[in-house]
Amino acid sequence: MSERRLSYIYSFKCGDELEHFDKLPDYEQANIERYIVQVISDSFVKPADEDYVTARLLAKKGMHRAFFWAACQALEKYLKAFLLMRGASVNRFRGHPIADLYSEACSVDAELLTVDTSFHPAIKIHQNVSESIEGLSVAQFINGIEMQGSPDNRYNSFGVNFNTGYLFALDSFVFGLRQRIGVPPIEETLRKFDQDLVEGFNLYNPWFAPVHVDLAEVPNKDFNLRISGSVPTLDILTGPYAPNGSRFVLRWLDKKMKLPRKTKQHLSKG
Repeated sequence: MSERRLSYIYSFKCGDELEHFDKLPDYEQANIERYIVQVISDSFVKPADEDYVTARLLAKKGMHRAFFWAACQALEKYLKAFLLMRGASVNRFRGHPIADLYSEACSVDAELLTVDTSFHPAIKIHQNVSESIEGLSVAQFINGIEMQGSPDNRYNSFGVNFNTGYLFALDSFVFGLRQRIGVPPIEETLRKFDQDLVEGFNLYNPWFAPVHVDLAEVPNKDFNLRISGSVPTLDILTGPYAPNGSRFVLRWLDKKMKLPRKTKQHLSKG
């Protein structure tokens, strides 16, 4: 199914906010609302789809810091689209405040509270590693994505802790959230992508896969499970076992580059 055959679902009313709107002919009112919805889709939904596809690819290839960045970008855009399609303003949100956006979205439409992060039942994890692949509550998932996908971490300022549970949780949450935004299915975005990329996106993603496939237990030769953590040098320099001379290192860096807020706070304590 394509966007051309599917309608958008929205609940805002232009007449409540635009003077003289109600005096326009019905067909013109409909066109105005249609263009508003198309801008929301072009500016938020389709870029979010691209960020989500990117996040899945990065997770599977072991690029975990970049995964959190792309996932954070995707959730920010999806949540803003959710709010805009209900006539709520997103102007006050700066940066990528995923937790604040989610809270606002739930207050605008409580149906969002039904969206969870449980793994799809078709995902079967081998018992030897099942305890290592963490299931995440919605709060844990959102806070983890926001913290590790923070702009402060673009330069690997504080590292990341990843396990494939984040990817499976992202799949579940995006599927439920996207259904409730009121836009055509993700295939409309995917149809413009290279087929290899689409196949990679659908791999072990039963929420979005176009056909049902019995999935083999993971890990296997086609799909690895990953657990990783990293401690960047800045964390070592500000930690309880910082090496001698660490403050000199930080002071020099502070003169030459923008340090993360956490590092700046450590440095200001003297």
